[in-house]
Amino acid sequence: MHSAVKLIIGIIIALAGLYWYAADYVGYGVAGWLGAAALSALKTVFIGVFGLLLIFVGLIVVWIEWEDLKWQAREKAETAKAKKKR
Repeated sequence: MHSAVKLIIGIIIALAGLYWYAADYVGYGVAGWLGAAALSALKTVFIGVFGLLLIFVGLIVVWIEWEDLKWQAREKAETAKAKKKR
């Protein structure tokens, strides 16, 4: 699938998500069962998931930096070996 198609699909999904929470304020469509109740549910889920989000983001940052440090150590060792051969 072409990147532009994926971009358009992503925009449509994001707009659908925004409409899910803003339907009560927009005032048309299926606003009867969306809107304020959905915002309340979003707040509840956000409060419950925020700690897990922090844990996962923290672990991803640690993992990325750990890999970066390993690459730096490898590069340093390879340059030292190259200098010894000269």
